[in-house]
Amino acid sequence: MTKIDIITFATGYPFFVYDRFIGSLNDTGFSGKVFIVVKEQDNKTMDLVTKKYSNVVLFYDTIHQNTHINNHRFFCLEKLLENAYFESEYLFMCDFRDVLFQRNIEEYDFSSDSDAADIYGFQEELRICDEKVYNTPWIQMLGQILGEDIFAKIGNNPIICCGTTLGKIEVIKKYVSVMCQIINSYRIQINLDQAIHNYLLYMNKLGVKVAIFDNNDIIVNTAGQGERRLNAADQIINKIGEVPYIVHQYDRFPAELRRRFSKKYNFAEL
Repeated sequence: MTKIDIITFATGYPFFVYDRFIGSLNDTGFSGKVFIVVKEQDNKTMDLVTKKYSNVVLFYDTIHQNTHINNHRFFCLEKLLENAYFESEYLFMCDFRDVLFQRNIEEYDFSSDSDAADIYGFQEELRICDEKVYNTPWIQMLGQILGEDIFAKIGNNPIICCGTTLGKIEVIKKYVSVMCQIINSYRIQINLDQAIHNYLLYMNKLGVKVAIFDNNDIIVNTAGQGERRLNAADQIINKIGEVPYIVHQYDRFPAELRRRFSKKYNFAEL
């Protein structure tokens, strides 16, 4: 079994959102900790959360926000990573509201995986060049900022979603640090975190061993652009009928299907 901790930025949500995230995670048999960045305004809700879940560790966002919230969260996570104590081997850094745990990620055997790496990225269904509303402009804009034709180099590749990243602790620290350095150095105000994410992983700007899994991988399925299917046990499955450990963007499923995910937690409301 691989020791894994979760780190996430999650502020301003009602209790049931925290409950379904942590509850669905723990119900898989997960034994690690969940490190959550919140704000003081969340204190009443966090009292309920920490009373129910003993594996939750809170960090507070005390940083002045001077960039888009998607960028800002990385500065909060950088502070968390500087101050938290981890007993795990890996960290899973993820979005919060739209992440569902179906199997215990600690049971995945990274040590015997032929693709074992220092950091793992998880692709979406679409290529960067085919998603022209957000990802193509983001990559082109980042290229202009950095003075590098990034789009020409990686535009034909599938999008790597920055909402789910897995890696060894020191590598996740390096990844977050480099993300923050780029945002700071170029005074980036708009949400270019996903563009930077793709730049760092596809072009290996971290200088580590990178594994990039497609959307049929068993670890993470990003459901936003893919098929939305449930099996007989009402678990989300990928195109080849397997049950992924983690589903991201499950909120793209219609409400009538989300109600079937669990009788214990509220996945219907978003």
